[in-house]
Amino acid sequence: MPSLLGQTLLNQYHIEEFITHVPLGELYRATDIRSNKSLALTLLPKAISENAEILKSLETESAKLRAISHPNIAAYLGLFQTPTLAFLLEDWIDGPSLTEILNKREPLTINEALIYVKAICSALETLHKHNYLHLNLAPELIHVDKLGTIFLGGIGAARLLGTHAIQQHKTPPLYLSPEQLSDQPLTPASDIYAFTVLIYQLITGAWINGKSAPKTNETIRKAHLEHTPPAPISINKKIPDHFSRMILWALRKKPDDRLKTTTELLSSLALAAQISVDEIPLRITPTTAPVTSAILGGWSFLPPPKQNLIAQDLLPLEDRLAAISTPKPKTPRTRLGIVPIFVFIMVAGFASLFWLVHPAPTPIATSIKLTPFAADYTPPPTTLPTPRPTEEHGGRIAFTCTRRDYNQLCMVNRDGTGLSQLTDMEASNYYPVFSPDGSSLLFSSNRNGAFDLYLLSFDKKELFQLTDHVGNVISPDYSPDGRKIVFANRVGDETTSIWIVNSDGLNPHFLYKGTNTIVGVAWSPDGERIAYAMSVGIPQEYEIFIMNSDGKNHVRISQGLMGIGGSIDWSPDSKYLLIHAGPYEDKDIFRVDATTGDFTQLTYGGNNAGAVYSPDGRYILFNSLRNDDQADLYIMRADGENQQQLTNDPEPDWGAQWSP
Repeated sequence: MPSLLGQTLLNQYHIEEFITHVPLGELYRATDIRSNKSLALTLLPKAISENAEILKSLETESAKLRAISHPNIAAYLGLFQTPTLAFLLEDWIDGPSLTEILNKREPLTINEALIYVKAICSALETLHKHNYLHLNLAPELIHVDKLGTIFLGGIGAARLLGTHAIQQHKTPPLYLSPEQLSDQPLTPASDIYAFTVLIYQLITGAWINGKSAPKTNETIRKAHLEHTPPAPISINKKIPDHFSRMILWALRKKPDDRLKTTTELLSSLALAAQISVDEIPLRITPTTAPVTSAILGGWSFLPPPKQNLIAQDLLPLEDRLAAISTPKPKTPRTRLGIVPIFVFIMVAGFASLFWLVHPAPTPIATSIKLTPFAADYTPPPTTLPTPRPTEEHGGRIAFTCTRRDYNQLCMVNRDGTGLSQLTDMEASNYYPVFSPDGSSLLFSSNRNGAFDLYLLSFDKKELFQLTDHVGNVISPDYSPDGRKIVFANRVGDETTSIWIVNSDGLNPHFLYKGTNTIVGVAWSPDGERIAYAMSVGIPQEYEIFIMNSDGKNHVRISQGLMGIGGSIDWSPDSKYLLIHAGPYEDKDIFRVDATTGDFTQLTYGGNNAGAVYSPDGRYILFNSLRNDDQADLYIMRADGENQQQLTNDPEPDWGAQWSP
């Protein structure tokens, strides 16, 4: 019997319920006690958890698999280990699995079955395009949620083309292809065979032997390897003959004799049913899927973990920089549902910032004392060229948290605990930057009309206005010695250019005007160079340049990347830059050599941006839209491995920086 019930693994994942056995182990429903979110937890058997080679293989592929996003794939969260256990985590899809549908032994109509075919074929096609094979298809891994959306789970054990499948757990090999059972090379045809076995069951109510599935593994193996299935039309006379023939074609023993892709499988079955693929519904509805809808109607769904806030329109930040000087309207706080103006997708010009480890500061209310920057107060500079972390990888993280109508400032521990909102006012506050000694938080705000720089002193517990209507200020960053601040600034109708100001707010002055709008600047930790992102005349696309800190010797460093966004961050050794690039709504994180321009891709899918290094350079913090188009913060290793979600709020979290 399962032994994990009631346990809390890694002090975070509480085991609520044993669900069933799946091909890779025991499936449980768990709760992430930090976010109160339900997760699907697959406990791997000892044959896997004690096999270092298999675990290394699973971990190696985790980053790429976590980045795969599709409307019909349950999001994979990664491989986790305790001293004695190993388990996979993915989103919990609350609703019946295909097992409940098959257990009714009531054949689905062709139209209802095609809804499953369309959803799962599309999900598998995405895996295959990333050169992965699922190889563990089973009805327990296909779920339907309350809205009628069909999800495929279990991609955490997907294997690269050309590699061998991981041995199955205790489940009978009902959905393994002949080549998997005979240890032959595996191709997408293996997934096509396995899924077609499921389609056969859906439309006939029987397994591919024409009756109930055999009880012994040996009998199952022989059916896959030696016996031709009865024609589906011989079991269910309502199945069109050509549809029945297509099913048998996809179940041929030799992979080369089958349909070649899941797209071909879907289009062939739709053609046989005399229906256009586009006419097949995307979700289960009572009129098109009565059997599944009846099960959904009687299903006991879990209560929501917390109240869902009104969905936000996530628009690229760079699209709104042109209107940055327009103050937001004063909206009563009791009025909900206004779409926030400044929201994350392509975060422009994030700066390097650091935070000395303090207890979480008291949230700043709208009644905070706002004092002009005092002439006798100068933030103490540091003489250290590279701040050193006081906690492993940095202790706290500051970020922009869009809440209802405005951008606010939030803080959180690097493990996701201790979340606190620092500002709550009818104004936008963003681009948080910690002074190099961690005693103050610098940020941009339009609380007095135009965007100016403000400084929150944690020692004095006061808020100072640092600049006073010098233009519209974004993307500030301290020099390593803490004496100066570089920022992007737009004055009047001029294009945004680069400015410098003393850290005491004195002597704000122009440094460099580019040929186009500049949206982000970052000072190198060695103090010698400043990187900036400048428009190239294409909407939402930028190139990355480097100049000396005196504004001379400009060099374009980005080469060969399309769709570069506006965020930049230096590595602690000043050798590399982190940027994001790629097609619209499909950005990835890249590391760029600051000398040669050579780049290395670190993420694969998920629509990611705003990457910054931890103070020791071992980890990277970034924001991603991989979770239902919801902007959240994620942490990964510097090589892109072991991506972990940090925040989970219905409203966007973005523009984060790591404390020292």
